[in-house]
Amino acid sequence: MENSLKILLVDDNAANLILLESLLRDEGAELYKAVDGEEAIGLCRKNDFALILLDVQMPGIDGYETARIIKGIEACRLVPIIFLTAIYRDPVYARMGYEAGAVDFLTRPIDPPTLRGKVGVFLELKRQKDRLEREIAQRIKTEQALRTAEEKYRNIFERAVEGIFRSTVGGEFEAINPAFARILGYESSEEALQKVHTSNVYKHPGDRTDFLEKLMKEKSLNDYELRLRRRDGSLIWVSESCRLFEEGGEFYIEGVVEDITHRKLCELDLQAKATLDALTGIPNRYLFFDRLGKSIANAGRYGEKLALLFIDLNDFKQVNDQYGHHAGDMLLSMVAERLKSRLRSSDTFARLGGDEFCVLLERTVDHDSIAKIADEFIDCLSAPFEFDGISCAVGASIGISVYPENGSKSDDLVKKADEAMYRVKEQKDCRYCFYCGEE
Repeated sequence: MENSLKILLVDDNAANLILLESLLRDEGAELYKAVDGEEAIGLCRKNDFALILLDVQMPGIDGYETARIIKGIEACRLVPIIFLTAIYRDPVYARMGYEAGAVDFLTRPIDPPTLRGKVGVFLELKRQKDRLEREIAQRIKTEQALRTAEEKYRNIFERAVEGIFRSTVGGEFEAINPAFARILGYESSEEALQKVHTSNVYKHPGDRTDFLEKLMKEKSLNDYELRLRRRDGSLIWVSESCRLFEEGGEFYIEGVVEDITHRKLCELDLQAKATLDALTGIPNRYLFFDRLGKSIANAGRYGEKLALLFIDLNDFKQVNDQYGHHAGDMLLSMVAERLKSRLRSSDTFARLGGDEFCVLLERTVDHDSIAKIADEFIDCLSAPFEFDGISCAVGASIGISVYPENGSKSDDLVKKADEAMYRVKEQKDCRYCFYCGEE
């Protein structure tokens, strides 16, 4: 809201002051009155006047001297002064008035329309001047705020622990902060900007395609995990939070990147420990049943067969009892290595617990093919195992169940293969046995 404008009326004649006040009452300004030069000077030191109407002929300090003193006050240097006089027509007095600081003269008797017209012009000039000063001050304040914000952003950008970037959708990086440069294996942002492009930073081109499709659809992403390639070719995991925006008719991506390689490797390690047997490094019971369930679903969809071989070591308890559990663990690890050497890439091999192993054969054709594989497994375990000065000879008994002949559920197939394995143990000189139902 604009402040009220102020006009100072200076005249030693009270009647003249009353007349001026009545003529200017409706001009929208506060009217201040002074009866001599000293009072006028005092008021000027305390107020910001838009205009001063000053009588020339006053006792004591006359109008000319009063004007000179007022113009010497820094705050009043630009305040317009209109002299009120009856001697304006004399060029000598007019020159004295302008030299003292006047901008105009009004002669008495004063013409009201002329007075109001001139006062109105100077009030409007004051309003425009004040408005301009406010706009300039606001602009300066805004520019200072922008500079402060830019400096703050620059400090955050330069000092942030997380990587920060800006790139085009086409893959050109326009800004890379020092942290992101370090994440990618570069010594400086400038070096990274020269050498990094999305075409050489992703592990697989398809990773960027998937990322862009999701970003285009959702406009922003949080904690999106990606695999990137560092300068030395090593791979890292990053978590990226970013947004897609348009500027000048072009689309850009701005985001924050965090190196999560250590965390991701820990997660993968925990996942492996949760699904792999700690002793042998092969899938454990949990992972085996997970894969078996998926294989059954696929086989059912495409009309294929599956075979499950349940392998139990012979005389394993004797090794444990005679040489101790350490020897038993060594034996189990060596058994797993031998069996793995006979597996096809499509087979799943797992330790269910103790000395029990399972092999899932996919895309099997007939019983003869399955029997041949079972024989190979048994033969590979026939040679003695030697370690720590110990020589152990253990064989194996194998029970076999077939999908879909012996069931369509994981538990049923494992149970029936287990039952077939026990039948092998009950019969001398029997190496393996297919499940053939209740006897």
